[in-house]
Amino acid sequence: MMYHMWVRHHLRPGEFWKLPRGERLMLLAFVEQEMELLMKSQQS
Repeated sequence: MMYHMWVRHHLRPGEFWKLPRGERLMLLAFVEQEMELLMKSQQS
C-alpha cells in the first residue's frame, strides 16, 4: 500500500508516519477502497 500511496499520490513514507494515527488509518482505508475499485475496473 505504501508503494501505491507513493506512486499515485506522491505521499512519502516518512510523511505518512508523521501523521496522527487516525489520519493514517483513514488514508489506509481510502487507499484500500481505491485499489479495490481499480482491480474491479481492470476485471471488466
